[in-house]
Amino acid sequence: MRGADMKKDKVRFYVERDGFGVETMVILMALSIVFRIIGCWGLWKDHTYALTQIVLPIVSAMLFIAIVWLLGKRALWTSFIPVLLGAIFFIIKAFGFESRVHMVLCILLYIAVIVLYFCTVFGLIRTKWFLVPLFGLPFLYHIFVEDLPALNNTANPVSFADGMQEMGVLCIMLGLFFLSLSMKKQIIETNEEELTKGKALKSVLGRKQKKTEEDTEETVSDPDKEAAAAETSDVSNTVETIGSTETPES
Repeated sequence: MRGADMKKDKVRFYVERDGFGVETMVILMALSIVFRIIGCWGLWKDHTYALTQIVLPIVSAMLFIAIVWLLGKRALWTSFIPVLLGAIFFIIKAFGFESRVHMVLCILLYIAVIVLYFCTVFGLIRTKWFLVPLFGLPFLYHIFVEDLPALNNTANPVSFADGMQEMGVLCIMLGLFFLSLSMKKQIIETNEEELTKGKALKSVLGRKQKKTEEDTEETVSDPDKEAAAAETSDVSNTVETIGSTETPES
């Protein structure tokens, strides 16, 4: 029976701000901003490129740092917004790849990042261990399959700008990897949640009932006041009538 109840319990993921993974993530995301600025220096004359390849990743990284640092323990799900923005940046970047196969595979990877990250931080997936290889394996691929051969290619060496941009990409992937490792899971029992909602509902209904009773008392008290006032008026009129009928003695 307990196993069946556990399936109904909700899952919430959070991170500790002073944890090693979060602090490492903040440093790596900040470095990615620096590398992106250096690598794209002087390329902002093309407004489309500047918006999608400079502004978008920088805003995404800054927003990610702020949200995780401030809301990571209470509302980690809000970090999906900068992750979505970052994935859009990578998807746009992928359209510039020479190999069509490489482009399609990368776009599928970025869509997988959007879906799995969303399902994890919103508790639809009850484990963080899909995210760890999702960010770790592409990082290793970049290092051993793309970057090292490119550095060893003396015939067509990597430019400084491309190297800085690639360093920024590596920092983003590694930062997400460390954040995934630092995620902690909290089980929210359904019974406790329902009890909390029941107390809140009972409190609201109690306030409404009290207000209704007060309104009823006021409605009932008004006729009593009117009856008392009418009775006093009748007595006064009777006294005045008796007084006016009396004849003064001569």
